[in-house]
Amino acid sequence: MNTGVLEEVDALRKNDIYATKELKEELQKYLFPASTKDLVLDLSNVTSAFYGILLKNIGEKIWFEHIDEISKKTFYDIGKVKAQQCTEKMESLPRDTRAFFIVLASALYNASPEYSIKSMEYTKEKTVFECSGKDRYLRILNQLGIAKYVTFPTLLAFFDGIRDFLNIRSEMTYDMEINNEKNEVIYIFRFNEETND
Repeated sequence: MNTGVLEEVDALRKNDIYATKELKEELQKYLFPASTKDLVLDLSNVTSAFYGILLKNIGEKIWFEHIDEISKKTFYDIGKVKAQQCTEKMESLPRDTRAFFIVLASALYNASPEYSIKSMEYTKEKTVFECSGKDRYLRILNQLGIAKYVTFPTLLAFFDGIRDFLNIRSEMTYDMEINNEKNEVIYIFRFNEETND
């Protein structure tokens, strides 16, 4: 077990009270993530499970054809939130096609450990990057049997949220390969500065 991670999280959990000290130690031994990697993977799995289970419950209660709209709206709003967080933390955040890569990188860095990004072109006028690996949202929707109701890549709406929050004039195209059996994807996103021609 990584005692550094344990000590940091323990400081956040300082107001917790357990029945006994032994119970606390047992829970930490068996249930606490053994490393920072395990902690991030656990958080990622909980986040995607929340998303998938919520969509499944909405589909069962209302109608499954509505969950794509809800998924898109959720990702759109998250894109706006992440763009706002980036502007608050990074004064030099560019308000052009590069922002899509930066905001996505900030979202993936600690939230999607099984997903890799690869910058292919990075200029004001044109930004191209690849996202590949395990798609946690595809995985949970496949597990729940509802992936067919949701548009992939789910990041499309996320990028719309970034674009609208930062008021970026751009056009987006993309290519995708999806392996549903392995829940693996390769997405290539291209953002071009919109011209007034």
